[in-house]
Formats: sequence, structure tokens, C-alpha cells
Amino acid sequence: MLLTAINNYYKKLRGTSEGLDPRLNLSIVFAFVASKLVQRGRSILHGRPGAFQGTGVKIVARGLLQIGTGVALADNVAINAASTDGIVLNSNVTLDNHAILRASGVLRNLGVGIVVGENSSIGAYNFIHGGGGVKIGANCLLGPNVSIFSENHNFEDVARPIRLQGESRLAVFIEDDVWVGAGSTILPGVIIGTGAIIAAGSVVTRSVPAFAVAGGVPAKIIKMRTGAASDRL
Repeated sequence: MLLTAINNYYKKLRGTSEGLDPRLNLSIVFAFVASKLVQRGRSILHGRPGAFQGTGVKIVARGLLQIGTGVALADNVAINAASTDGIVLNSNVTLDNHAILRASGVLRNLGVGIVVGENSSIGAYNFIHGGGGVKIGANCLLGPNVSIFSENHNFEDVARPIRLQGESRLAVFIEDDVWVGAGSTILPGVIIGTGAIIAAGSVVTRSVPAFAVAGGVPAKIIKMRTGAASDRL
């Protein structure tokens, strides 16, 4: 009975019909439950009763951070929501260890902000810069060490330090059900369409259509996903 309850809780927590692997040792299952209870308690103490929070989490501009039910912030996550639109983490979003979400690069010129759709996972050591605005859809998977930038430094005037020339901003849009492989970098102005896959280690400088598999430096379309909705039109 207890294991059934734990399994159902896990499915609800992850937004999936698949439960825990039945091969898991009971001690591992109970350790998982205990850790979640501790994380929930820590999140309640910080005024976020529906979320889970690990240790070493740092949040700046709390009033501009919106967190949905079931959001999990792993150990050493850093969030700076100072921007015009703040940061929105919708239901069941997970941020893995050491992920950094920064809505603005400099306080002299506030950025736009970041939105992450429900059930999306931000991998360990991700860096997401929302200066020009970053919107990530639902059910997206970002592997470890992924970086997303939505602004560039201006550098045309060789007589002035680059840091004094301001920034150019272009929003990044990642649509639903996108998988971004480990170590990839997504540059300003890119749109990644629904169901697309970005191969590990890619540098995405141009937009990627829905259901495409793209990779390389710079990233190019490798193929279209077989059986994608676009193939059936």
C-alpha cells in the first residue's frame, strides 16, 4: 500500500504515466521520499510551499520570480530574476545542480526575463541569460552544460572599450518537446521549433525547424525525425 502511494506520488510529481522502476531497492525508494520531504520543508520555510528546494540555492529579486507547483530547485541553483518581466518557472519544472538563470546582464539596462514551460528540465550547470528574453516551452529537455544567450556586446567602435558600447538583444524561443544535447550553445535570435533535437556540443546560430535534428559548429540540419507530424501532412 505504501509503495503504491509512493509510486503514484512520483508519477504525479513527474507528470508521467510511468512510475518508479520496480527493480529499485526499498532503501533507495525511502531515501528518495525522505529527501523530497526535506526539500519540501526547506521550500516551505522560504515561502514556496508547493516546490522543492535543495541546499545552497541563491535567489535574487524574489518578488520577480514566479514558481509553479512541483518546481524542483536542486543544490546550488542560482537565480537572478531582476528584469522587466522577471522569471517564470511553470509547474513541475526542474533545475538541476548548479544551474544559473540570469534575467539581466547589467542593472544599468534591465533585461526582459525568462519563461520555462511546464514539465521542462534544465540540466546541471546550465546557463540561461534572459537579457533579450528567453522562452522555453513545455516538456523540454536541456542536457548538462547547455548555455543560452539572448544578447551580444556591441563592438563596432574600436576607440571605446567593448564593455562601454552597450548590448544588442534578440529573443530566443525554444518551442515544446525540444531536446538540447549536453554542452550545446544557443545564440541570440534563434528559434528552435517543436520536437526538434540539438546534438550534443552544437553551436546554434540559426533557427531550427520543427522536428529537425541539427548538430555541429555551427549547427546544420542533419535529418528530419521520421514519423514527425510534419511528415504526415
